[in-house]
Amino acid sequence: MLLGLVVAGADWSSDTGSIFDWARSASLTAGALALPALSEELIFRGVPLILLAGVLGRWPAVVLTAVAFGFSHWSNPEITALGMVNISLAGVLLGTAFFAPGGIWTAWGAHLGWNLALAGLGAPVSGLPLSMPFIAYDPGGPDWLSGGAFGPEGGVLASVTMLAGIAVASRWITKGEGSS
Repeated sequence: MLLGLVVAGADWSSDTGSIFDWARSASLTAGALALPALSEELIFRGVPLILLAGVLGRWPAVVLTAVAFGFSHWSNPEITALGMVNISLAGVLLGTAFFAPGGIWTAWGAHLGWNLALAGLGAPVSGLPLSMPFIAYDPGGPDWLSGGAFGPEGGVLASVTMLAGIAVASRWITKGEGSS
């Protein structure tokens, strides 16, 4: 989203409500997002990732579960092909986080943190508009760059961010490759 400020002309403006309304809404949103993030982590990065990693190796298992994760979002509002690619890249990033110390909890924390950061800053989360009091987000444009109505996850800026995160986190994949 910060790249969007510089490159896509994104901005935030004041909206109705107070900072206290925002804090209350952000807390409730965190609670509402926690269980779906955990369930997606269990479905895509839990037992399936461990079993596939044992058979195929970590990287193929991460990529396979990430593609499934991307396709699981195909019916989200305002989805685009780039949005699905980016959700799959998020799946790769979360798969690498799964192999970090903390395992599923690290992946869940990263997933929840990502979703909550988007929602808390007033942006849609994977196409789902979660309005927040006090703050209004305008993604700027063009949509292919900023993500448009799908949210930041639908733009090239998210692709760049995901790829950078994967590059940094990829050490967790290779660190224990022989022991998966």
